[in-house]
Amino acid sequence: MDDINRDQEEKFLTYVNAAEELIQHLKNENEKLHVEVNDLRNEVASVMSSKDNQCAEYQKLLIEENEKYKALSEEVTRLQNLQQEEYVKGGKGDTITEISPGSAQVASEKVSGCSTRKRSRNSATETEDDIVTPPLADHNIAMPECCKGSLDANATASGTCLFQALIECLVGMKISTVDQTEGQCISALHQSSGYSFSLTWIKKAAGEESELLYRASSLGTFERVAPEWMRDVIMFSTNMCPTFFERVARVIKLHC
Repeated sequence: MDDINRDQEEKFLTYVNAAEELIQHLKNENEKLHVEVNDLRNEVASVMSSKDNQCAEYQKLLIEENEKYKALSEEVTRLQNLQQEEYVKGGKGDTITEISPGSAQVASEKVSGCSTRKRSRNSATETEDDIVTPPLADHNIAMPECCKGSLDANATASGTCLFQALIECLVGMKISTVDQTEGQCISALHQSSGYSFSLTWIKKAAGEESELLYRASSLGTFERVAPEWMRDVIMFSTNMCPTFFERVARVIKLHC
């Protein structure tokens, strides 16, 4: 009987020691986890503080950029109003929009007092009664020094020269220069469609870039399909010429 009690007591002591060791291990793990949690809390607080500082800085930069944008918008509006007043004082009746070099699209405004053309309709198809082709031969065509020598035996008094022939080949249109009261003017005619327009050279003050004033003389067969900018009077800088003629060529290629 004593042996049995002794065995029971030894087993109980063994269980107690094992339980105490397990409890101590769990306490150590708990303390370790508490330390890690505190470290993570401190790290999160530090990150949030840094993000708050960055957010405040970004908001400050945004406010500054908005103020700059507002100032630039006011300056652009002032310059546009000033330009319009100058054209009104100069006797210009048309309202035009200047195209800056950075613009990817030719901007335009409609000209007041646009003339209407009569059209006759026959069932589902329409035919135009009036296709006006400008009488280029009636203008006083200026012939520069480089054009006084004829290109070949077929050259006429229209001012055809090597440079003019080269430009006509490049743009696919008949080109001539015309003297107008506004300044030197270039007249272009697409013969197969009857589409014609003029480009007037607008001189600026010294140091400023010259500009070209576009006016459509006749839309020809493009009357119903021409885009809005082709119908309007527009002004653009000289370095926008490649973009302008590229758009003209695109319309001609699409509908011819």
